[in-house]
This record gives sequence, structure tokens and C-alpha cells, in this order.
Amino acid sequence: MGRRRYSFDEGRIARFIAEGRGSGVGADYKPWLTVQDVPSSGRTHRPRGLKTGRVHQLLSDIERDLFYILDWSAAVIDIREQFPLDRAATQSIAERLGITHPRDARTKTPLVMTTDFLCDVMRDGRRVQIARSVKPAKELETARVVETQEIERRYWLERGVDWGIVTDADIPETYAANIGHVHKYASVDDLTQPYPGFYAEIAALVAREVPTRSYLTLHQFCAEMDLRWNLPQATTLLLIRHLIATRALVCDMTLPFDYDAPLTWLWPAGADRGRQSA
Repeated sequence: MGRRRYSFDEGRIARFIAEGRGSGVGADYKPWLTVQDVPSSGRTHRPRGLKTGRVHQLLSDIERDLFYILDWSAAVIDIREQFPLDRAATQSIAERLGITHPRDARTKTPLVMTTDFLCDVMRDGRRVQIARSVKPAKELETARVVETQEIERRYWLERGVDWGIVTDADIPETYAANIGHVHKYASVDDLTQPYPGFYAEIAALVAREVPTRSYLTLHQFCAEMDLRWNLPQATTLLLIRHLIATRALVCDMTLPFDYDAPLTWLWPAGADRGRQSA
């Protein structure tokens, strides 16, 4: 039953097209595949994008980490994951290369190939597209994976789009992890609060207090603020993450967050620190 659930035939592909899969931009984009459409043996993730405001469908930890980096980047405007490639075009490329086109193992139907990320980015003042495939480095030692990546590479080359492969070896772990720690706290509006805007007000007070308490560790600062404003334990820590996610507070995101060091590593946006946030 499980194999049939995840199998593709022409009818299912037609339904996906009718649903608008692979179309739209920004908040309106619909990925070709969702986490419900693939076998659950791997780890999947559904973070809400800072740029798009929609839930993104990510099929691996590497995809999640690259998504965090793309979503954090000021140069990236839009992120479309699981982007479908024109099937006639990929079939033509496979035929020219003498490569078997990907097909469903059960139905033998030629599959719609996808690129993990298609992004709109600003480069030299121009809006351009980049396409990125995500693979564990060890998979690139497999001949079949290399073949399908070559189809994808040729596809984007013919369209003049910058394409590349990102592996786990390419991901800066600390940077991605730090973004992951704060990413979901970008909005506090959905939290239960005494009245609308309560946490936004407290967050502004927290941001104002950080430079006056730089001699405290983050743990000490959060405990003091929770007590001062009679907040549930760890509320200030949540708001610190919110302030970093919204860039009201700045730190070097390439370095591990040190909760037991003086708060000199964290400062308000716009403060002259002689360095920039990564």
C-alpha cells in the first residue's frame, strides 16, 4: 500500500498540474512535492519562510540547513523549493546524453524531475535566478545520481540559469544552526499573550536593556528580565531570539551562541561596533 501511495502515473501528474503545483511566486508558490508526497523514511521539515511567509516543504536536513541560509540572506528575494522541470525537456536531454530518464519504479511512468531550490536573488543590482540541487556528498559517488544531476545541469544551462550542487560538506554548520535557533521566533504574534502587542512591547524593552547589561551572561540577563517584568521562565530568551531573527539585535552568526559569556557578543542594530553581522 505504501508504494502505491507514493507512486506516480500520468493521472497523478495531471492532477498535480491541475492543482497548480510548481506555479506561483512568493506566498502563492506551490511546490511540486510536499512532505506528504514522499516516503517518510527520511527527515522532513516545514518551516515558515521569513521572506515568503508560507510554509516550505523540505525533504532532508541538508535542504533545511540550506533553506535557513537562503532565507537569512539579504540578497535572496524569493525561494521556490521542489521546483518542477519541464518533462519533455528533461526527456530530450536524457535521450541526447544516452541516459535513462527517471521513472516510477512501479508504474514505469517518466517522472517530473525537480530542482531542490530555485531562487530569485539580487546580483550587481539585477534580479536573477539561481538553481541549487541538494545532495549528501556520499551520494555523488553513485553513477546514477551523477547521471540525473547531469540532466538537471544541462536543463538549467540551456536556460541560462546559474545551477550548482550543495552537499553537507558545503554547509557552514554553526551558521545554519544559529539561524535555525532563531528562525521560528521571527513572529511573536501567534503566542498567547495578555493583550495584542504585549510581547512586541516587552521585546522593545529587552532590546533597550541589552547594552546596559553587557556584563551579564545571557542566562543571567534573561533571568533578571523575566523577574523584573514578571514573565514566565525563559520568555526573555524567546524574545532575544525574536529580536535576532528580526535583526533588531545583532551578533556574529558564524560563531556559536555563548549563553555563559558576557553579552558583549550581542548588540542593538545600528550600534557602531566596528564589525558587521554575518
